[in-house]
Amino acid sequence: MTYAHCAGTVTPLLGVVALLFIGDNFQPQRVRPAQTQVRRLTARQQRNLIKYNEAGTIATLRTLFSAEATYQSTTGNGDYGTLEELARENLIDPVLAEGHRYGYFFRIRREKSSPESRSSLEIVAVPQSYRRTGRRSFYISETGVIHAADKHGAEANPKDDIMVIDP
Repeated sequence: MTYAHCAGTVTPLLGVVALLFIGDNFQPQRVRPAQTQVRRLTARQQRNLIKYNEAGTIATLRTLFSAEATYQSTTGNGDYGTLEELARENLIDPVLAEGHRYGYFFRIRREKSSPESRSSLEIVAVPQSYRRTGRRSFYISETGVIHAADKHGAEANPKDDIMVIDP
């Protein structure tokens, strides 16, 4: 918490001992931080938060898919990258490289190409806290098709419904 005054900006120190001068003597007193209240979201606010998080997660899946396509055609020499490799090439930001954003966890599974098979890619996103940060889980593969389903916090897969986004 920061307070702005005409003389500048002052940041309060919480939980420190303050000395109160009363007459010729002083008395130490403990300064207590203001009580923080945890406010519960209304049902409507919770639904809006989940919609926001899910929309952000879909956008993040598209970002990851685009970053993977760029990585595969350049540095990857035909193979897909991990979150760390994508961040190292500055294709995604460092926060996303940690594997979370918008109340979701992101995981990349990839297989490198071999003489018998082409490289493959799967990206999944699951809510960090089911029904609080999100309801649906998401899946995208190298085809670029996003699948989504309410899996109660478990990973989505290619058998789940295809996301249809109206323009």
